[in-house]
Amino acid sequence: HCTTEGTEVTETKTGTLCLCVLCVLCGGISRTGTSVGSICGESSSSRRSDRHGIIAGLHFSIIVPFHRNLEHLARVLAPLARAPESEILIAADGAVDDCRPLAAAYGACVVEVDGPRGPATARNRAAAIAKGDILVFVDADVIVERSNLPRITALFADRPDVAAVFGAYDEDPPERNLVSQYKNLAHSYIHQSSNAVAQTFWAGFGAVRAEVFRSAGGFDERFRRPSVEDIDLGYRLTAAGYLVLLDHELRVRHLKHWTLGSLLVTDIRDRGVPWTQLIHRYGRTHNDLNIRSTYRVSVAFSYVLVALLLLSVFDPRSTLAAGAVLAMLYWLNRRFYAYFIRHRGVLFAVRIVPLHLMYQLYNGVSFVVGTTLFVLAKHGIHSPWTLPLTAWDNRMVGPVSEGSVEFEHRELHLASPRPTNNEVR
Repeated sequence: HCTTEGTEVTETKTGTLCLCVLCVLCGGISRTGTSVGSICGESSSSRRSDRHGIIAGLHFSIIVPFHRNLEHLARVLAPLARAPESEILIAADGAVDDCRPLAAAYGACVVEVDGPRGPATARNRAAAIAKGDILVFVDADVIVERSNLPRITALFADRPDVAAVFGAYDEDPPERNLVSQYKNLAHSYIHQSSNAVAQTFWAGFGAVRAEVFRSAGGFDERFRRPSVEDIDLGYRLTAAGYLVLLDHELRVRHLKHWTLGSLLVTDIRDRGVPWTQLIHRYGRTHNDLNIRSTYRVSVAFSYVLVALLLLSVFDPRSTLAAGAVLAMLYWLNRRFYAYFIRHRGVLFAVRIVPLHLMYQLYNGVSFVVGTTLFVLAKHGIHSPWTLPLTAWDNRMVGPVSEGSVEFEHRELHLASPRPTNNEVR
């Protein structure tokens, strides 16, 4: 492998040929003249379709943002390495672990990003030099079997009206502690029980047409840590009239180890509070995913339950009312608990009840905090958790050159009303 810095780069029929000072030859796949710190392994974009049946004519660029944990990255790359009609771009976002040897072993390119600047920026930098017709975003702790790729290709080939598609976690996360099992399976349930026509996007494993991604401006780089930058992209795509699908058959495995602390920080600071602000910014209160109406009602009943339990200290009769509210909460979430009973048994479902009740309570906190931050921002008062009131619009205005990507940055207020499902293109 070799870096493009200090090299002569020429385009050949089999990919970019990097002629290093040390005369090391590598079949890279960066565009001529790019010097964003690309480090290329063997290109697979020139290969012909194999037994996995990738449809000729559509090429993948698989983009993996990376900061640390080579063990996870190796497990992510292994099933995708040298897939036909594809390239793998590892967006090394201020990486603390050197992923270059691993990239060379699996035929991937490394796009060095000064940082860490967050996965939004890292994905954008890789997308800027990607050659594929379809950009496939895969998190560095998500295992995607190669058999998923033909399904994505067939979908985009058969449905020219589809701009993006994403999948869901499977039911077999490798981390066996209670919090990891609960969180990963809860995410799996949410996606598998949601509508096929989505209003958002998921970059854990999601694919989007390259021209659509670029026309939308990519991910919002104002997100400086893993957050809801993929949800924001989905809102902008659907607001522009594009069709985004959730394919319940696209299953991937999540390697992440969750603790109670990481669960609270992620769900409140990185997801709940910023997602609430996006809901207000775009005016989206769709009955789907984590914000379906039954979940909103569950939040209200959870607070009533806590109030009644506190009141029962002074008035034992409140215990009966609390029992009735608890029964109502079970009824509202009966499909959720049935899913856990089906996959992990009754005892496990009982053990997660406190975690799920806590989830409902901190969702209420997140909504109040996010709404307060949005209202204050409308009056010019900002905090470190405040999102900009305007949507992101980040347009590439030229080819990548001289070590950086040129962007034209504008902020837009999206006009109302939003397109309806009948207006998607």
